Amino acid sequence: MASWLNYNSDGGATPKKAAAVIMFVENAGSLLLVRRNQALAFMGGHHAFPGGSVSEYDTGVRVRGAADAEQAGTLTAAVRELFEETGILLVEGAVLSDEKKAETRVAVLNSPDIFEDMLAEAGLYIEAEKFIPVGRWITPTFAPMRFDTQYFLYCAGEPFPASPIGHEGEITETGWFNTCEALDLRANGVIQMSTPVVFVLRRLAVLPLDKAIERLQHTPGFSDIIHDYIEPAHGIHIVPVPSRTLPPASHTNCMLVGESELAIIDPGIDDAAAWTRFESHLDEILEMAGGKLCAILLTHDHPDHSASVHRLARRHDAPVYAHQCCQEKDIALEDGMGIALSGAPPWHIRCIHTPGHHPGHFAFYEEATDTLICGDMVSNPGTIMIDPETGGDMGAYLDSLDRLSALKPKLTVPAHGAPLMFDAGPDLFRKTIAHRRMREARIRDAIGRGASTLEEILDMAYDDTPKSLHPLALRQLQAHLIDMNIDM
Repeated sequence: MASWLNYNSDGGATPKKAAAVIMFVENAGSLLLVRRNQALAFMGGHHAFPGGSVSEYDTGVRVRGAADAEQAGTLTAAVRELFEETGILLVEGAVLSDEKKAETRVAVLNSPDIFEDMLAEAGLYIEAEKFIPVGRWITPTFAPMRFDTQYFLYCAGEPFPASPIGHEGEITETGWFNTCEALDLRANGVIQMSTPVVFVLRRLAVLPLDKAIERLQHTPGFSDIIHDYIEPAHGIHIVPVPSRTLPPASHTNCMLVGESELAIIDPGIDDAAAWTRFESHLDEILEMAGGKLCAILLTHDHPDHSASVHRLARRHDAPVYAHQCCQEKDIALEDGMGIALSGAPPWHIRCIHTPGHHPGHFAFYEEATDTLICGDMVSNPGTIMIDPETGGDMGAYLDSLDRLSALKPKLTVPAHGAPLMFDAGPDLFRKTIAHRRMREARIRDAIGRGASTLEEILDMAYDDTPKSLHPLALRQLQAHLIDMNIDM
């Protein structure tokens, strides 16, 4: 099974072609952002770069110097959307009066198909060399609405006046932001920005422009030095990595928490090429933050969570935190222990002992962002194996789920599968408890109907499970029987 997070993939909804403009004033380190209407289905309330879908009427006939017809059409869409959303018209040729420009903007908003005709009538054209292609982003496959967006960088000498068309429209605010200030606003929860926007801001904030332009080409799905990843909250990176996990899963969500002081949770990379890529990805993250890897945390030491912990610790001289029973550790975790990471605001990881899947299993609650990293407490989708032969304890597992269900995270990240927002995480804990109790009831019913061997109970209590999975289900059954104090 592929990872739940795939940018450049045929899976999921078909992406719509789109384009966006990054207007950047280098000497001020500032760029133009627009705030999308909260009511929008896609990125509502987020600050983003001006842009939108490429339409069939974006033919590119008014573009000079484009690399090809496709780029000409995409660039036309970018310039048109910028004009519609902000009133800024980045064209060459005749000069339109402010009154004529405002009149034309309204006309184009009402009928976008007239944009190229308007340019022709006014003797205007788009000069492609002024727009630098700086990366392509395809919305990950898990999203119900996907876009294949080409970003263009336009370097301006000074900020241009910009305004939304109205508070009820697609764009409700426009503004020029210093890159560092925008990142700080996001860090403090004042504004929302998606992973691609944060990616661009960090590189423009840290690197000289020529190097930033080169790095901006290396986007997830189109780079051999960056893993597919998502940063749903400030300093919370989810990086699904190939691991030796149980099918149908194939990846483990490796977590990067922090910025100048960084913690990594569950480095389960078990593939040489993926490890090389992860090294370069991590180096990039640390370079952008001027940071250092300060801690490696394990939810537990099963190989799909810990395969690369030793070489990662050795490479970065970072201590490993894990339960006392885990072999690979420098510092033993204890229930309630806190791990602080400097930042503005700082991150604070609270360690919660959650035995059941593994006697030394821990969940980690990051308090600044209300992010619960729950390891192998649940899978989304899927089932967690509770195997008595490897220390699994069904009773302890259910107690741990009950404990986690009382938390109120904004984001819950399991080790396998997609993260869950707000109540969806605790709801999944409760549903998992209910499912396990249902299974116990079916086991009791099977025994009551005369099943007297493990195989007979399995056939009756797990008749909704494919036969190919019965060897795994047998281990779950044994865990249930131990918890129910039934000897077989």
